[in-house]
Amino acid sequence: MNSANRNVGHRSFRTLMKSFVAIGATSALMLAGLAFVAASPASAAGAPNKLVFTGEPSSTATAGSSAGLSTVAVSVEDASNAVDTTGAGSSDVITLVANGSPSMTGNVVAAVNGVATFSSLVIDTAGTYTFTATDSTTSGLTSGTSTPPVAVSAAGASKIAFTTAPPANATIGVALTPAFKVSVEDTHGNVVTTGAGSVDTITISTSAGCSVAGTVANVPAAGGVATFSNVNIATGTSCALTATDTLSPDNGFPAVTSAFITVATSTPTKLGFTTEPSATATAGTVLPSFIVSIEESNGIPVTGIGATDVVTLTSTCALTGTTTATAVAGGATFNLVTIKTGTSCTLVATDSTRTLATASSTAIAVLAGAATKVAYTTAPPTSVTTASTVLTAFKVSVEDVNDNVVTTGIGATDTITITSPCALGGTLTAGAVAGVATFSALTVNVTGACVLTATDSARALTVATATTTVGTPQATLVLTSVKGTVGKTLNLATTGGTGTGTLSYTVAAGSSAGCTVSGTSLSAKRAGTCLVTATKAGSTTYILVSSAATKVTFVLPFKATRVAGAVTVGRTSTVTIVGSGFSGRPRIICSVAGVTAKVTRDTGKTLTIIVTVRAGVKTGVHTFTVILANGKRTSVKFSLR
Repeated sequence: MNSANRNVGHRSFRTLMKSFVAIGATSALMLAGLAFVAASPASAAGAPNKLVFTGEPSSTATAGSSAGLSTVAVSVEDASNAVDTTGAGSSDVITLVANGSPSMTGNVVAAVNGVATFSSLVIDTAGTYTFTATDSTTSGLTSGTSTPPVAVSAAGASKIAFTTAPPANATIGVALTPAFKVSVEDTHGNVVTTGAGSVDTITISTSAGCSVAGTVANVPAAGGVATFSNVNIATGTSCALTATDTLSPDNGFPAVTSAFITVATSTPTKLGFTTEPSATATAGTVLPSFIVSIEESNGIPVTGIGATDVVTLTSTCALTGTTTATAVAGGATFNLVTIKTGTSCTLVATDSTRTLATASSTAIAVLAGAATKVAYTTAPPTSVTTASTVLTAFKVSVEDVNDNVVTTGIGATDTITITSPCALGGTLTAGAVAGVATFSALTVNVTGACVLTATDSARALTVATATTTVGTPQATLVLTSVKGTVGKTLNLATTGGTGTGTLSYTVAAGSSAGCTVSGTSLSAKRAGTCLVTATKAGSTTYILVSSAATKVTFVLPFKATRVAGAVTVGRTSTVTIVGSGFSGRPRIICSVAGVTAKVTRDTGKTLTIIVTVRAGVKTGVHTFTVILANGKRTSVKFSLR
């Protein structure tokens, strides 16, 4: 049963009641009986099923007033259209919702005996509305739409307001664009479109230090709105506009003031991108043409002073191409600019002719060019202390010729492989994600300086290398055996080195002594020198170490073999002791008293000596003993005549 039929039913019942009084008890009882039958079933309503508007709004209302809206009522009914007067939904909370979501009060009411009456309903926002009802207590209940639509009009005029504000920037003597508007409004902010106030006159004034020109006095409102399309600021740099209602009785409304307007002259103060660079670009390719303008403080390009200035571009990204341009009529056009490297790049424009505020472009998303190489973007560690230790995670990127990572397209998901002359373990391959392959489980299983080479397994790109030193350096190794004797083996010895690694020795080819080494024994074929290098092997902890190539000198053995020349009693003679290993003009002593000898010349293989023998010394075979400075000695026999 709709609301109209229900009202008819209610009126019929009241008519019957009147008849009861008018025609007497008997007839009235009969009619009441009929009405009782018509209202059946008289038992309680079933489960709440829907919401029904049993009271409708008027077709008109005024903002801020309940008049025309207080008649709205919603009943909670079952599927048979019976009002739930005592059941589960009889006291449900009902909420009215209007199209456009206007400001409303009194739109939430608890039902009484199944009927929610909205006697205090008020809408503050002018407009045309219909209502729907929702049940906040019982879920799933639906309602239709109220009829007729109610047109809510503004209340009486009480204030004025800028409904379209003046622009934030202006130029001296140039009309403000776009036009601004002042409205006559009620206390709720609704424009008074008809009646008193709708044709009020508005006058514009300005703040101290400023002046306005144009059509500013007593501009009449139309439909409550005064439009100002011919107003300019004649003087000032930062000016606020004040609107005043000048038509009685509304000339007592408070004046309203706009935000401050930045007013510029024709003098250039800054740069601006009037045409922005493209939002995306490929590294190494020329950007589409864009323009930087020399501007007044309010952003208007200049046409006089500064209109032919030189503008220069810079960026935190690497730029190539033509990054300077001369402005024409206040605009500098750039059509040969390339971004070499970067991912998100902002261009900064600077006036090279005069000091003006710089301008920054919007960010440009830079995409890499074609893949040409791989590179370590996060390098492997330069050193680890122990072999077979998992290296700290490192990354290899697929890059273009300008070092940009290829994050999408060909190469972005390539497989990268690590190789080395050293023994490697763990995970040696990784698939790139957005151009970057991460290695987090790779080990170097030997000590030493190991070169890790990264190669793209999918395509022929330039490889990348990095060196990781594995292990702890040993102490400096020094070969201490540096002198030997021909004919005897020299036992080689060292100092320094660390750990338990074995020692080994090598001899450089071409030594003058003709040296050979076996284990720790070094021997020479002749007197001279040889270069020997000692090496101590590494371990899982220590790195192999080698000494410097060390010169080992071999000399002939120290001995005297014969005496050349005659030694005579009672005379001084010059004779030669023949042998080897002589050095430093050694001292000579004789086995018999009365004989003295002094070395006058030492060749290493011969000693020239002057021998003086006293008279009376016994002739025969005696002995010369040659004594070196280090105490070593050798003897040789001679005949005394």
